[in-house]
Amino acid sequence: MDTRILIKNLSAAKAGQIEEFAAATYREISIGRDPSCDVKFDPDNDLVSRRHAKITQSPSNPAEYTIADLGSRNGTFVNKQRIFGPVALSSGDTVQLGAGGPEFVFSLDPPPAGMVKPTRLADAPISATMAPTKEAPGSAMPMAPASGGVGKATVERMIHDTKKQSQKTLYIVVGGLLVVILALGAFFVLTRPTPKIIVSDGGAKLPSGLTPAQVALANTDSVVMIECGWKLIDTLTGKGLTHVVIPNQVKEKDGKVSERVPGAGAYLPVFLVMGDRLEPLLSTDDGGGKNQVIGGLHSGTGFVVSNDGFILTNRHVGAAWHSTYSFPARAGVAVTLDAAGSVKAVTPIGSNQFPSWIPSQGKFVTSSSVDLETMRQIPNVMPKGKLLEGRNDYLDVTFAKNRIRIPAKLARISDRIDVTMIKIDIPQALKKVELNDNYDTIKVGDAAISLGYPAVSPPVLGVVASRDPLNQSTSVKEIPDPTLAVGNIARVIRGSAGLTEATVFGGDIYQLTINSTGHGNSGGPVFDDQGKVIGIFTLGWSEGTTAVTAAIPIRYGLELMGVTRAVK
Repeated sequence: MDTRILIKNLSAAKAGQIEEFAAATYREISIGRDPSCDVKFDPDNDLVSRRHAKITQSPSNPAEYTIADLGSRNGTFVNKQRIFGPVALSSGDTVQLGAGGPEFVFSLDPPPAGMVKPTRLADAPISATMAPTKEAPGSAMPMAPASGGVGKATVERMIHDTKKQSQKTLYIVVGGLLVVILALGAFFVLTRPTPKIIVSDGGAKLPSGLTPAQVALANTDSVVMIECGWKLIDTLTGKGLTHVVIPNQVKEKDGKVSERVPGAGAYLPVFLVMGDRLEPLLSTDDGGGKNQVIGGLHSGTGFVVSNDGFILTNRHVGAAWHSTYSFPARAGVAVTLDAAGSVKAVTPIGSNQFPSWIPSQGKFVTSSSVDLETMRQIPNVMPKGKLLEGRNDYLDVTFAKNRIRIPAKLARISDRIDVTMIKIDIPQALKKVELNDNYDTIKVGDAAISLGYPAVSPPVLGVVASRDPLNQSTSVKEIPDPTLAVGNIARVIRGSAGLTEATVFGGDIYQLTINSTGHGNSGGPVFDDQGKVIGIFTLGWSEGTTAVTAAIPIRYGLELMGVTRAVK
């Protein structure tokens, strides 16, 4: 007889319905709201994902099946236990799609050989005046002929005797099972062969390892998308800072009008020549709306490191004013001043000549864009306090496959590497990642698995229809869906400490072979093959068609999670 797979629905919408599948034909059964799924649920049931889970037949044993969650939003439960990877599915197991979601019983017909069938109740008639009771095997309870009915006292005594007999039998059965389990355990311990330990060149036991899919499944709920808008602020006045510009057009002596940089636009940003470097001229005056605001909009990735809402990410994501700034103009002018502070020369420059500049380290600020006499110079060293500081106009966190943005705030900023920590406040305890500071033992070739939200990946958009009578607008929001990238540690670049510190690109970094990601992935976690975070994805650079990416060792994130004394 051909085996049939039976899916018996238990939930109200399809209660009692049984869906049958020929085991010889269906090696895999998909479950979800998508019309292409084999087991389909109501499209309006938002506890069930479009492709929620799948049941798969073992290629080596047709009588064995597994069930796996397909990255659903609400999870899959087998016999009330949530699963995080493929697990064995036995005939008679109950599957639930999301906590409180629809349930069904998986079974095989005929059952696999060796499977014990459930006990069937006898078909003998039962007196209408007495409720049936489950009796111990082999016991028989005498019943008097039903001549005039059974008295209440007799019924109570019969029920009491039956319960005592059932309890006695249960104790005997449980005791017997414990003896058998202990005997089998002792047998396997005494007879099992000595395990073989496979060692690497370093002599350490090789880890069993998780697949990238298992790492992603276990950590997706802890990886967040971050969106940010920021500005640079003058702390003395509280005003936003702008980059001073001058008109591109100039009037010649003969009255003709020409452009300093042809085709570069109406205005050019001003850079002051200071020895062998250029510094942008900043102002608290917006120049009548002509000056360029110092600030920007961007997105990135972060990951939850505590149940109460602390999140690690890159400094250039959460506090961008501490990282290199990209000037938006195509060209500008370099202004040379004489000893009296008057303009001596104005030289056009291209964007390739713009300086590598950190906004929080700006040097020159005026209160009037056209009057250099109001310009003040900020000291090179500020041991205490700040004259320039950034401010996030918004810093929003969104969890995977959610649409609601959660406002965040800066918690701590590293003063030496591209790491910062932000905080969200919500009542729900959050799922955090596990951290593994393996800085001292990491090796070239070790696994590197990244999760993040690179901008190059096509976005998943959701239309949000308003239910608010005071706001009837419809909005479109990106629903974050993380991207998995897999590679290895290609190189470990360690920086040295002290006054003679070597100049090392990026300081302490792990160079990665991951080149399938990009902008937006910054601040995302890099996992080892045990699913623990070993680094923070930070940047990438390219030369021709070759791309290289890098991660910061997680120890710098741990540094922000505690209080550590400075090393003298």
